[in-house]
Amino acid sequence: MNKSKFFIVLFFVVTCVCQGISLDDFTAVYKAKAVHEGVNVVRLISPSAEWNAGLVWKNPQGADFSKAKWLAVDVENLSKTRQGRLTMHVSAGGVSGDSGDHATAIFKKNRSVNTGIGLNPGEKGTMKLLLTHPEVYGAPQDARGITVIDTAHVTMIEFKMQWPFEDEFDGLADYRLSNLRLEGEPDAKRHVDADKYVPFVDKYGQFVHDEWPAKVHSDDELAADLADEINHLQAAPKSWDRFGGWAAGPQLTATGRFRTEKVDGKWWLVTPEGHLFFSVGVDVTRVMTDITDAKRHPNWFQSDIPADGKMPFTIWNLEKKFGKKDFAADYYDLVVKRFDSWGLNTIGNWSASELALMSRKPYVMSVLERARGVKRHPKINIYDLEDAGFEENMRTAIRQRFETDAALRHAATDPMCIGFFVDNELQFQRWIPSVGGKEKAEPGLDLYFRVCKEELAKAAPGKLYLGSRFVGFRQAGILWRTAAKYCDVVTVNAYANSVYNISEKMFDAGADKPLLVGEFHFGCLDRGMFKAGLAPVYDQTERGRSFARFAEGCLRHPLIVGCHWFQYRDQPLLGRGDGEAYQIGFVDVCDRPYRELCDAARRFGETMYGGR
Repeated sequence: MNKSKFFIVLFFVVTCVCQGISLDDFTAVYKAKAVHEGVNVVRLISPSAEWNAGLVWKNPQGADFSKAKWLAVDVENLSKTRQGRLTMHVSAGGVSGDSGDHATAIFKKNRSVNTGIGLNPGEKGTMKLLLTHPEVYGAPQDARGITVIDTAHVTMIEFKMQWPFEDEFDGLADYRLSNLRLEGEPDAKRHVDADKYVPFVDKYGQFVHDEWPAKVHSDDELAADLADEINHLQAAPKSWDRFGGWAAGPQLTATGRFRTEKVDGKWWLVTPEGHLFFSVGVDVTRVMTDITDAKRHPNWFQSDIPADGKMPFTIWNLEKKFGKKDFAADYYDLVVKRFDSWGLNTIGNWSASELALMSRKPYVMSVLERARGVKRHPKINIYDLEDAGFEENMRTAIRQRFETDAALRHAATDPMCIGFFVDNELQFQRWIPSVGGKEKAEPGLDLYFRVCKEELAKAAPGKLYLGSRFVGFRQAGILWRTAAKYCDVVTVNAYANSVYNISEKMFDAGADKPLLVGEFHFGCLDRGMFKAGLAPVYDQTERGRSFARFAEGCLRHPLIVGCHWFQYRDQPLLGRGDGEAYQIGFVDVCDRPYRELCDAARRFGETMYGGR
């Protein structure tokens, strides 16, 4: 398959007047090179994606961006063969600082915000960053809101590739940046006086003090949503077989279960009927994910607080939507139809057991995380792999999960089940140095993966072992080598605008295994949420385009057999238990789909097997 010929090239032409800031003042850092090609035009070339590689502009006195709504720049990927990614970071008040994951607007001096873009070869697009002025978006100290920065004293702008993971090579980054500019005027009407800010969560779980398309204002709107959506749902793409595989593609051996095969230099999943299958899925697809606890701040809410303080807004909204309390079966029927309509062929990890038991759509499942009865490392998220009882206890834990969980037992023989994960984001990369490097780490790593592989083979013969979902692609060679030895598919969670440039030779010693991206997402701040997510973009249209670019890059990479979006529904406005409060859903708290994202997924699903 020729990787250089598949990408769709789009060009966006924007004409704006530069307002006092210029790319002429940016300098290259680390191994990057800056070539100034004209007024407010610079070419960024770098063989490295390290955190400190890219372009930087600094102004210790601080520049005043407080009169604009956006900071924008046009970006062109000059590579003719490779997809690219770039991020723009703005820091204010001093050095750069993490803006954090949580829903908070408490002002700190050292804050940074960022946005990003993924581009096909030759494609030109625009990165835009919402300038979160304290006087517009600020919340009282005892409330919550969008992360704000001191936009009157912007001290640094950086262009780089956030979350580095690629090996160095010539041509890794080759971009032309032009027309850096301030756009628009601050949305002054968004400001809320401190004494009027509370309460700021309405009875649907939405932010009170803002308006956006598809915001719910009445119970009648929720009741009307169901019939309207059903009337517009589409059947699955015509190019799919009943599993979501390529119906008209190569006919391979049918084994009655999902498996992997390398075809013409690219790894694929293969359906039980012998058709090529690229897995496009969504994680955490369930009726309810996180419940807001209102006990500590009951004054934040417009609605009455239950005695236990629990505010399951999504449940309440779905009861109104379906007109009854026992709506779950009807809802999961709708979910399967939504996946067909949205061009999604896989139910991702941590999804409802009911969807697996329905056997209507391919799915993956997690056997366990943090296995009970297995000794853990005292300081990091990993088992004590040197404990004498590890092997016996781990085998027992896996066996008991299949014995006690009806959905796992069903999945063990269900043709719709692709395979199983065991654990999630274990901190192997921190454990290896703590035990003295390769010599001591290898026996423990080998034991962990071997035990998981062997016990899965006993409990679910023939099903794929999908690994433990690594945190990013930057892992020690021993980890890639050992995972490749035992996993059928190695899974990696990666939050970036593209993963296309990962090495095709990450498995050393001649090993070669398919990869699955277990988590990715994009979010923004235009729908009343307080935090965009780990890969921010500037609006819903860009979310959809970013989904398509990421999925295209995965599809065309020789090793990657699928990508799963995290997650099905936005996280709560005030955050889940650990504080994450991301706008990352295919649907919002009121179960209203984000049309731009759903439409982009549908277009990808229709074309991923060669259609146009």
